[in-house]
Amino acid sequence: YKENVKILSVDANLSKGPTDARSKLSAMVHWDYVQGEQDPTKLDFHRVGLDDFCMQIDSHMDFSDNYDTELIFMHHRTQNDYAVLSTYVAAIDQNNQNIRVVPNLCMVTFTSTIRNWGTKECRNIVRPKLTNAMWGAGLSFHRCHAEINVPVDPYLDNVFDGEEGSRGIRFFTHGYDVYAPDVVLVTHDYKGHQGNPVVHTWGAGRRATEYESSWDFTKEVEQERHLLKIFGKDRVNKMLGIGPKLDTVGDTEIERMRSSRFGLGTKRSLEQVKEFTGIDLENRRMEKNKCGNLFWVPFSESENYGVDEFLQRGNTGPAALTHEKEQKPDNEKVVKKETTKTATAAVLDDVEKPMKANPIVAGGVRGSATSESEKEFVGLKKGRDLRPADESIGLKLKHAEERFVEELSYAEGKAVQQLSNVEESILHPNTTLKKAIIFVAFVLFILKLAKKSSKKKSHKHKK
Repeated sequence: YKENVKILSVDANLSKGPTDARSKLSAMVHWDYVQGEQDPTKLDFHRVGLDDFCMQIDSHMDFSDNYDTELIFMHHRTQNDYAVLSTYVAAIDQNNQNIRVVPNLCMVTFTSTIRNWGTKECRNIVRPKLTNAMWGAGLSFHRCHAEINVPVDPYLDNVFDGEEGSRGIRFFTHGYDVYAPDVVLVTHDYKGHQGNPVVHTWGAGRRATEYESSWDFTKEVEQERHLLKIFGKDRVNKMLGIGPKLDTVGDTEIERMRSSRFGLGTKRSLEQVKEFTGIDLENRRMEKNKCGNLFWVPFSESENYGVDEFLQRGNTGPAALTHEKEQKPDNEKVVKKETTKTATAAVLDDVEKPMKANPIVAGGVRGSATSESEKEFVGLKKGRDLRPADESIGLKLKHAEERFVEELSYAEGKAVQQLSNVEESILHPNTTLKKAIIFVAFVLFILKLAKKSSKKKSHKHKK
């Protein structure tokens, strides 16, 4: 399967940390989505569809058998096409154990910026659990439109603390919801890789590698780097409004970064972030415990998952502001232009292609505020031909039928498994069941003795 893997070899001396590395993978997905629609001959690796699945993981990872199809089924169980499955993964010895105890990311602390801190356990849940937008970089599984709409920020140089909280909150403002998985499928070799702290021996015996420093999918982002002044953890803090506002320096750049491709969404506000997550970003504290059950926060969907609107944004500002900064004052109206794209480690084709989210999702009715005229305009902005209405309807019906068959098959399999478990417990009762049977038999025996004693007393009384 070598042809299915692409490796970016980067000189460690040029590294800017894990977030920078992940941003390159995010950029690749973005690029291949755009080129797949505009000029397939320029694909870097793999054509990307919005309904495909993208997965981001750490190094030193392993997987349970059939993890890919099982993750897709798990994503369907959320009944939410905007779902992002994410957690701190279990140890590698939990592979193929069907373990249903999964960390629920829900607490943060503050160092120089926001940092995931504590988790609760989800035990024996039947579907993924909605979290308070807390996201873990070690596992992120979602539709690829999430990767395109919420790409990893390439300007977070040398960031470790801040990456996860930042992206989780960005996901939430773009309308995405983070869920804790309901079963362990992806694992990490904690003991193995941490058992060898001598970094310079990791590549021992390997031939010299030719390192890369430039790729087509990152050129535009790097060319616009000089337009920015705020990077790294400071950019995280300014983006999310972490800490008190001490001055107005950088206000213009803050507005521009928040409205750029790597900024905040328009589906949910920072005020809603505070209420939903329980995190007071301005005062740098966890204000409420939000580890329990949560109400889903409704928003108005945009056509095509909002991708067409999102691609109008620039890398460092709301639109074409990027290359024209020197010529245009900040308060001058800027004409929007379409930008190129960017996103993650693995792309899994979703063969089933089910329909979009169930209209009723945990606490709100999901709908679209798009008018008919807006629907006609969507898809034409990039010069694409819209599908005929009957073809589109036929495709949706086909997808609905496929999803129905798939979920019926899944439910049937679960029912057979549960029936098998019941039969097994009857034929081979466990210790607890045996104790219960013995206890019931003992109680019946005592009642029988009491009944006999009562009859004898009654007989003597008559005599």
